[in-house]
Amino acid sequence: MKRKTKNKIILILSLLLIVVVVVVLLLNDNSTIEQNYHIEDTETITKVIIDDKDGNHLEILKVEDSIWKINNSPANIKVVDMLLSTLKSMRIREPIAQAARNNIVKQLAASGKTVKIYQNKHSLNLGFIKLFKKEKLTKTIYIGSETQDNMGTYMMLKGEESPCIMYIPRLKGYLSTRFSALEDFWKSHAVFKYKRDEIASLKVEIPNQKNESFQLTKNGDGFDFTLLETGEKLQAFDTLKVKALLSSCFELNYESVAKNISQLEQDTIFGKAPAFILTLKDEKGKENILKTYSKLYDPTSIAENDDDFYKIFDVNRCYAIHSENKDTLIMQFFVLDNMLNPASYYFISK
Repeated sequence: MKRKTKNKIILILSLLLIVVVVVVLLLNDNSTIEQNYHIEDTETITKVIIDDKDGNHLEILKVEDSIWKINNSPANIKVVDMLLSTLKSMRIREPIAQAARNNIVKQLAASGKTVKIYQNKHSLNLGFIKLFKKEKLTKTIYIGSETQDNMGTYMMLKGEESPCIMYIPRLKGYLSTRFSALEDFWKSHAVFKYKRDEIASLKVEIPNQKNESFQLTKNGDGFDFTLLETGEKLQAFDTLKVKALLSSCFELNYESVAKNISQLEQDTIFGKAPAFILTLKDEKGKENILKTYSKLYDPTSIAENDDDFYKIFDVNRCYAIHSENKDTLIMQFFVLDNMLNPASYYFISK
């Protein structure tokens, strides 16, 4: 009798467990949205193309692991990593209500960005057998504006009938700015980026003070210090200050690209010799050249302040021309200061 009772209890518990499992599965099936926008295997992404309605076109190309190019210029890997993380983490928060669908579709068509994602995919993929790897366009996503609560972004996947609101779980904010088609947003701002053992020589020229120009040339574990005007090699110099100078070459970044340079500056500033010319040569013999120029504080009021240096020239920033960049750059003296010292700064007082 006891055995029969025990079996009944086991049977009832088993049936209850089956019912619970079925209910859970049914509830999940009814409430789950198909998450088909994100890309789980972002390591297979080879290229992303972004176009906006202002005619900006951006191609983010994977050259090799952790090395990307933006329209054939070095990319800022941190910004590219943010894009890849976004593509992997973003999820559908909710579909667009039918009543709002047409308005959102019109908005995407009028002002949205088009993002095309290419991946390396195998034509034959049997799990343990993968053959014929080829780059393919796997997703085209239309990116719209942020939602009214600023916590989501309107997007529509090509081939779908209706847009969705996309978000990243636990992230406060919207995603549209992560898909900028503006080149400068993605480009690396590095002017110099070297390891110490990659530097073969560094030349610091001061055209208006040729006697203060010098060159550091690698010699074993150290560097020779040569005055350019006379060719004299200093037997003693401040090695700590030289180390500080070389450390600036490990990662030196510009602040921004100069826009709308005034005609006055083009005639008066860039018509003269640079303030400094920095030439870095690496172990492979490749030269990297940076020329700095003064920057006017306010070109429109220079006539009013022609006797006040601090009102004429920007004491915080300067212009720069870089051999690896087609744009005129703006750099902060804060990051440049270690590199703009004359030869006499390194002399040891007797």
